[in-house]
Amino acid sequence: MRARERANRLLEEYPYTGSDWIYELLEYLGIYYFEERLNRVSAMIARFKDKTAIIVDKPSSSKKKREFIAHELGHFLFHTGNMILYKERNPIEASKDERKAQDFALYLLIPDERLTRLINVIDPPSIEDLADEFGVTVEFMKERLELEKIYGG
Repeated sequence: MRARERANRLLEEYPYTGSDWIYELLEYLGIYYFEERLNRVSAMIARFKDKTAIIVDKPSSSKKKREFIAHELGHFLFHTGNMILYKERNPIEASKDERKAQDFALYLLIPDERLTRLINVIDPPSIEDLADEFGVTVEFMKERLELEKIYGG
């Protein structure tokens, strides 16, 4: 299943209510969330027996934390195994997996229907205003708008 389809299916199952919705989604999915000081990565997903946790770098901004959580959720839904070893052994496939997780995050945090409604008006909001509306960084919003150009709404 493609990233966009999986994000839309999850949004149907647990509808988007605003930028902090991602924390409610974690609870709904039974995934624990922690903030810790991480040295080499911005975020990671960890599995302990039947428990899953997403850990993000504590000093990150609230916008970046939401982006990291959504990205790690993409890994949770699409990939299994130890990504650190996988990246070293198979960098091309790992790169594809990273792209899929990122696309999932973009569609999850910036849902199609809501984005279309906001940009298809006579005086559409600026990229900065859109980023604020969805609680994401301007860079993340630009990346999502780029997907919109490539794949359409």
